[in-house]
Amino acid sequence: MKINNRGDDNSVYRLLAILQSKLPYQVKELKRIRKQVYLVITDYAWMILKEFPSYKKLKIQEAFTNSLHYEGFHATYRFFSFDQDPIIIDNRIYGCIEYIPESLKPFSYMDKDSRNEALLLLHRYYECTERLVDTYRYILPEFDIFEKWSERGRQFKVNMAVAAQFLKGDILHELNGWIDWALYQLERERDNIDKQKKVILHGDVAHHNFHRGLNEELYLIDFDLISIGPKSMDYLQYANRILPLIGWSYHQLQKMSMLEPFLNERSFLVGLAFPTDILREWNRLVRQNKLGDNLARNHVVDLTELQFSKRRKFVQKMMKLADRYP
Repeated sequence: MKINNRGDDNSVYRLLAILQSKLPYQVKELKRIRKQVYLVITDYAWMILKEFPSYKKLKIQEAFTNSLHYEGFHATYRFFSFDQDPIIIDNRIYGCIEYIPESLKPFSYMDKDSRNEALLLLHRYYECTERLVDTYRYILPEFDIFEKWSERGRQFKVNMAVAAQFLKGDILHELNGWIDWALYQLERERDNIDKQKKVILHGDVAHHNFHRGLNEELYLIDFDLISIGPKSMDYLQYANRILPLIGWSYHQLQKMSMLEPFLNERSFLVGLAFPTDILREWNRLVRQNKLGDNLARNHVVDLTELQFSKRRKFVQKMMKLADRYP
């Protein structure tokens, strides 16, 4: 039995003992991938052991991934289920997930083909999850972008005095104006957003939740933030993730067939103007008390400043386009 452990953590050995009693296979190797995520190699299969916030959330994700496969969406993993009792150590709940061997060239948003491939995969995912909404309506939360971004904006304003120590000129003043404008407009759009057809949203379409398999197929993973809402909410997050990579080009967004229809919706244009990435990263930096970490802090400062002039032009364009709608 081999253990690859980062740091001296006795819980790994207790985890191993529990795994040996829970799994019907001999564990040959246990390797920590990141905090509370492990690769488990047995004499039968490789699997991922992951912590979940509660037994309920684990069982919801087990059921949901099974539902995806049943409805014909196979571009994701399934859970192993060996025992009626969950794997628990130090009051932490763990689930066993199918291991999908990774390509030598991991997925990235950096190239155009990969960005389009991710959009096509999301499209297939929504075609499937639209059929699952009624099944999960009383199990999953409703997504409320106004509530989420209002809290993010409120917390950022609390942290503005800290951010002011590191940012140049009038950036904070402009950010504050964009926050207030976008939240005011989003509140006006809440009824229109609510009328859109619902799917089960993924909730975190960051590049690391797309997994390139060794077979070169693309998989969607990590359903920790699934909720019910219009697919435009995930597409909005996707656009926010790629905009810095395409130079804040509205024209490039228009070329993406999956996004183009949403660019005619006022709520989507308003959402594109909200600086959610900047707010998220500053709030996280302060919350994790990493202001003294030069590498982490400089990353957030660069995120804010390096493309700010391009972002400003883009936001101004979104405001003008949004004003064309009643």
